[in-house]
Amino acid sequence: MAKDAQQQRDEMMQIMAETRAYQKTIFKKIDKIEEYLSIQNNRINSLERSQSVMKGVGVTISVIFSAILTLIKGE
Repeated sequence: MAKDAQQQRDEMMQIMAETRAYQKTIFKKIDKIEEYLSIQNNRINSLERSQSVMKGVGVTISVIFSAILTLIKGE
């Protein structure tokens, strides 16, 4: 039972329609993932900035403390 050209064409059109529907779903999910990643990146950047500030404060305090101890020891 050979299929005629019209039946094959209809089947291919059906397959293409299903594929396009899957693609739209995938693109929507990718957009949501990109949106979520953007939010996460903003949070990470904020945390990295605050961590850098804390490191700077810690280094400054340790340098000042070392200088004071050196002055007190008097070498």
